[in-house]
Amino acid sequence: MTIGINQSNLCQLSASNLATTLDGIAAMGFTTVRFAVDWGYLSNFLGQTNYTPVQNVKNALTARGLTPMPCLGIHYPFTHSAAAFGNFVNKCTQIFGSIPYYEVWNEPNLIAFNIGSPATYVAYLKAAAPKIRAVGAQVISGGMAAYPTFQSNRSPVDWLNGMYAGGESGDYDLLGYHPYSIKDDQNATFVDPRTTPFGIAQINALKAVQASKSDSRPMAFTEVGYITPAKVSLADASDWLTWQLANEDPTNPPTWFFCYQDTAGDGGGYGIRDSSGAAKGVYFDTVAAMV
Repeated sequence: MTIGINQSNLCQLSASNLATTLDGIAAMGFTTVRFAVDWGYLSNFLGQTNYTPVQNVKNALTARGLTPMPCLGIHYPFTHSAAAFGNFVNKCTQIFGSIPYYEVWNEPNLIAFNIGSPATYVAYLKAAAPKIRAVGAQVISGGMAAYPTFQSNRSPVDWLNGMYAGGESGDYDLLGYHPYSIKDDQNATFVDPRTTPFGIAQINALKAVQASKSDSRPMAFTEVGYITPAKVSLADASDWLTWQLANEDPTNPPTWFFCYQDTAGDGGGYGIRDSSGAAKGVYFDTVAAMV
C-alpha cells in the first residue's frame, strides 16, 4: 500500500513555514504529499491566477525528494467555466509534470466545495482528464466525503450514480473516496471502524455501484484520519487507524493520511502534530511507524 500524507495549506504557507513543514514530512519518511491547489484562492475576480505559490511548492517538494499529489480546483474563482478549468489544469500539469496522480476537486459531493451537480462535476472532469493524461499521469476523481444525502450534500453513492447519469465514461482512472470512520449524521461522529459505520460501509457500496455499471476501476483513499483529541482520544485514534488501514479494503488502495499538522482552517484537529508543531504522542508514533 502506498501511504502518503496531506497538508492542504502548502500553497498558503510562508517560505519558512513551508520549509519547516516539508522538512518534517520528509524526516518521517513520507514520499508523497497531497495538498490543495485552490483555483479560487489563487485567482482574482478578473479570472487571473497567480501560479507563483504553486511553483514554489513544487520546487520545495522536489528539493526534498517528495512527490506532489496536487488536488486541483477545491473552490471556484469568481469567473469560471469547464473550459477555464481545463486551462488551469493544463498550467498545473506544466508545473508538476509527469507525476503518478492528479486529483480533480475535493469532496465535490459537499456544498462546502460548491462544484454544483454531479453532471457539472463531470463536465469539469472531462475538461481536466486529457490535460492530466497528456503528461503521463493518472486521474483521481475528487475524493468524496463520507456524508449522507442531506439538503445540498449528496452521499457518495448518490454522487457516483449522478456522475454516471451525467455522462461519466472513462474520465477518471481511480475513484477518489475519503473513508472516514464516521456515522451517518451531520456531526462527523467518529466511531470504531470495526463496527462498519457509514463511512466505512460506503467502500463496498461504491464498489457495488461500479459493478452495476461493469466498471472495474480501482479506488484511491485520498484522506483518512481522525480529529484528535477533541473527538477521538489519541489512544483510540491509534488503535482505530491501525485496524482500519489493515482491514477496510483488501485491495489496499493508495492512501493519504489526513493530515500532518492542525491548522485554523481545513485540517483543524486532524493533524498528527498540533498547531504549535508538537507531536501528538502515541498517535504521531503510530502513523510514523506505518511509513
